[in-house]
Amino acid sequence: MAKKPSKPIAKKPPSARSEAVQKFTFHFAAAMAFAAVLAVGFYFARREVALKLAYSADPPNVVSVLAVGFYFARREVAVKLAYSADPPNVVFRDRPAWMTDDVAESLTRSVRPMRGSSAFDSRVLADCAAVLNANPWVKKVNAVRRAYGAQPGDTIEIDCEFRAPMALVRWQEYYWLIDADGYKLPEQYTGEQAADLILDNDRRPHLRIIEGVEHAPVESGQKWPGADLAAGLELTRLLFGQRYADEVVKIDIANFAGRVDAREAQLTLVTRYGSEVRWGRPISAKDAFVEVPPAKKLEAMQQIYAQYNRLDAGQPWIDIRFDQVTYPSASADTGR
Repeated sequence: MAKKPSKPIAKKPPSARSEAVQKFTFHFAAAMAFAAVLAVGFYFARREVALKLAYSADPPNVVSVLAVGFYFARREVAVKLAYSADPPNVVFRDRPAWMTDDVAESLTRSVRPMRGSSAFDSRVLADCAAVLNANPWVKKVNAVRRAYGAQPGDTIEIDCEFRAPMALVRWQEYYWLIDADGYKLPEQYTGEQAADLILDNDRRPHLRIIEGVEHAPVESGQKWPGADLAAGLELTRLLFGQRYADEVVKIDIANFAGRVDAREAQLTLVTRYGSEVRWGRPISAKDAFVEVPPAKKLEAMQQIYAQYNRLDAGQPWIDIRFDQVTYPSASADTGR
């Protein structure tokens, strides 16, 4: 069932000074606790050795007492001071601005341990890393560590590289997020939700829809196959951040490799007005030389937008594949 999309909320990262203070406090508190318990453990260990070995012909030496003392001290710290009955909190270091609260909460729930544990239990961190490595949103796990919150080790801090959404791919009636490398992400949307999702808070498109793919969706976390989708993503990356391309909301790849009509543009940009900018061959196509270079096409788009304040020059379509920009009406001069 499709979820209602939520807008990304940026989180202010902690300062380097506050992190340094937290780390120092954590290590200092742990060292003091360990030293105190070591002293108590040494006392009990010495008494234990004295009682059990009092009638031995060979009295215990200092090394034996220290070894037993270390054992009791470590057990005392792990059980009484470093153990928490509550599951640790989970925080993501440098949460990206695009990440919605829904995605962040889903990631937190998936990785947070079900029960409390000792701060010395390294298996908890290993289990968290394994869960993250299997999550489609995670590209790479850099570090999973214990941190100081209200007490030593009550927080798990995670440093990851995430797969940022680059586009929405349409298949039949639904839309799926994919990253810049073509990996399918978990979220699925209806057409109405997709229309709201592609615009940022300033009503500028920060995601574009790619439609006309040949291959059906794969499982989340897998790379969506198809040279057509790769070409659409390549064009999406080229247009990203170009102010004059803000009116482009879709990239139609249905005619990739001329599979519908070899004479027509293989890739077409669809504007918010429903008009078309006929781009042509994929950027990396081996036969792209039969059209003007991508830089010339971008230049034509920029000039048209500067002249008409609309990317389509007020026309149902414009064709920027060749030296002369063409359009259906002779009333608009978009030639170069």
